[in-house]
Amino acid sequence: MAGLAPDSGAAAPTQSNSAFKKQLNKVYAWYTGGFILFVVVLAIAEQMGLSRAMIGYLFLAATVLLYAGIGVMSRTTDASEYYVAGRRVPAIYNGMATGADWMSAASFIGMAGTLYLQGYNGLAFIMGWTGGYCLVALFLAPYLRKFGQFTIPDFLGELTVATSPVCSVFWLPFCVHSLMWWRRSTVSVLSPPV
Repeated sequence: MAGLAPDSGAAAPTQSNSAFKKQLNKVYAWYTGGFILFVVVLAIAEQMGLSRAMIGYLFLAATVLLYAGIGVMSRTTDASEYYVAGRRVPAIYNGMATGADWMSAASFIGMAGTLYLQGYNGLAFIMGWTGGYCLVALFLAPYLRKFGQFTIPDFLGELTVATSPVCSVFWLPFCVHSLMWWRRSTVSVLSPPV
């Protein structure tokens, strides 16, 4: 973030990392306090007669303004700063970000819709989604940093190039089979019974 980046003339990286962590703690504390205050003010305004539509508009405006502010504060042209904040973010904050990524609105709504549409059978999808996410986090994520890559496709591309071109011969049938299975299962779920 603009105010959080270490100075280029810093004496020691550990001092700049500790200053970054202190500043990050301060930003998170302000964000949490501001969010709690915002919710309390809206609850009081609702009790005083503010309509639900206006509360919705205020939440929307606050969200857009918050993300715009984060974008302005975090502007950077360095890929390492953009993807991983220069690799200075502590593990607890990375864990919170990863959990928020897994429990995004699209995932939450999609899982609720799956349970609604398929009932108990929809749990298989949710368990697969969660198990797959845990497997990726456990077996793939540690090596992203080691290889210096930022995304899983970059990492897998670098891994297959680094090992040998013969690996693609083994990956291609697997990918084709997975896509065919996915298409078959999707068509069977979406097509009406005959």
